[in-house]
Amino acid sequence: MIMSAPLSILSQAFGWAVLHSIWQIALIWVLFKALSWVFQGKNQLIYLLSLVSMLVAALWFSSTFAGQYATLVDLAENTAMVESLSTEGVLNANDRSLEMAAVAEPSLLENIGIWLESHAAQVGWAWGFCVLLLWLRLLGGWWMVQRLRSKDVVAPATRMLEHCQLLAKKLKINAFVRLLESPHVSEPLTLGFWKPIILFPTGMLLSLSPAQVEALLLHELAHIRRYDYLTNLFQLALETCFFYHPLFWLISRDARVRREFCCDDVVLYHTSDPILYAKTLTDLQISFLHPTTQFTMNATGKSRFTERILRIAGISPKRESRPNLLIVMLLPALIALGSWWPTQAGNITPENSAIDDRIAVSDSLPPKKAIKPAPGEARPKQEGMAAKPADKVFSDHPVLENTTPKVAMEVVKMNVFYIGVDNPLRVAVDGVPSNELILRIDGGGAITGADGNYNVVVTKPGDATISVFRKVGDQELLISTQKYRVKRIPDPAPRLGGKLRGGIITKEQLLSSKGLVALLENFDFDAVCEVVGYEITVMAKEEDPITYTIIGSSFNSYVIGWIEKHSGDGDGIFFDNIKIKCPGDAAARDIGGIAFKLQPADARE
Repeated sequence: MIMSAPLSILSQAFGWAVLHSIWQIALIWVLFKALSWVFQGKNQLIYLLSLVSMLVAALWFSSTFAGQYATLVDLAENTAMVESLSTEGVLNANDRSLEMAAVAEPSLLENIGIWLESHAAQVGWAWGFCVLLLWLRLLGGWWMVQRLRSKDVVAPATRMLEHCQLLAKKLKINAFVRLLESPHVSEPLTLGFWKPIILFPTGMLLSLSPAQVEALLLHELAHIRRYDYLTNLFQLALETCFFYHPLFWLISRDARVRREFCCDDVVLYHTSDPILYAKTLTDLQISFLHPTTQFTMNATGKSRFTERILRIAGISPKRESRPNLLIVMLLPALIALGSWWPTQAGNITPENSAIDDRIAVSDSLPPKKAIKPAPGEARPKQEGMAAKPADKVFSDHPVLENTTPKVAMEVVKMNVFYIGVDNPLRVAVDGVPSNELILRIDGGGAITGADGNYNVVVTKPGDATISVFRKVGDQELLISTQKYRVKRIPDPAPRLGGKLRGGIITKEQLLSSKGLVALLENFDFDAVCEVVGYEITVMAKEEDPITYTIIGSSFNSYVIGWIEKHSGDGDGIFFDNIKIKCPGDAAARDIGGIAFKLQPADARE
């Protein structure tokens, strides 16, 4: 008992810190996005703001935990003291006025506070268990990365080593930087911060031109100069602690994108051919498709790659000149949320809480009278039913009495309902003819069909409850209910010409494909998603990148003219911001992009 009390207090304090962090990080994210809009174009400043935002979230979390822990410890001590005094008879009947006052029905906010208080410890235990597992996974990844330092590595030519050291001095890097080649990496990357190492894939240094090698070395050295490897470890640690909050991941992702922008700016400052650097990164993005580890600093970065290429080439994407309306609307709402968020002990003094604890276990209040069912109605039976009786859904219907029928509901294709498609459903009730069954849905939708075979159409995500009734004369008797998840159709995969998913493509293949399609993979329903628009960025040798906006799925005349005009020898083409609409979608959704590298039709690998 002595050991369990501190653990209970720790878990409850962590649970409250996690619950409070939900609105705290949301508020931090809103402020960060507002400042990012104010300082748009200043990548280094926005990068620092993202790091500060993550640090503030961690400090706020720690402060909340410390405050909750101290409050809970004081509360436990005072509760023990009050119970001791009550046992000795010091507390008497004068406390009945407080007990009578506490009988009043609590408000909605008080009910929320009571619910959170009763579940804070479980939240804390769940958070701690998940963080432990993620830390073990993180340590395993770190150990695997350390093996890259020595596994099958070889030193490149001496002139390459000397050139690397000259560039390091140019960037004022004091540490000795080792340049090695490894067969286990697919693109240049950087490891370590005390003893940094730059790894190139075996043979890449000889296959690229000196200018391309220098640009890639400058990018990796920029990571070393800025201590990005150490900062990345800080990010990974915080991402593990705040794994449950999507807005924290958005801040962290923005930090990684801005980090790559800053390193690109360093390269552009020391090189005279930005188009060459852009094409080098493009070739890396297309040719090396193996995933990289999160512990390394790699050249392509993968995040918002098209935007990086356009920046390097000197093309600034158009941005909205006014702040995001969502941020403006969320800011006062989050501030108001933080002002009334119920706390475990913030509105309860230790003395009153101890008295409330005694009131909660008191049996002095008169028992509630049992409500007898009206004539013709029956008591619901709990045992032996495949689906639970309804408590709130269609609760005004009488329940089938004096029987415990077994109800079988089978969603034919998948175990969830999808919006925009027909969801077949089979229902059978033991001892009840199928023509006497009536199905109704609560949660948005409709049910058609009869004789055990039905079709469910749902209209909004969340939950849908299916209630089964038996028709007896003019009366409908409720048998059981079953709740199902409702989801929208999953994101399809973008494909060129119906099958090409990226990589090397000939000019003839590109012309014959005519446009993009959205393919639903491993989806059992007859549904077709329509491509409503996308952006094409084309990059030819010794030419500036050009971006075309396409409405619909097919190439327009400008894109076809560009393809016919160029030879297709190494040119790059990017499809980005692909917008699609699936059945049931109220608005278009973005499914990302794909990239191709053009080659002549007679080229041989």
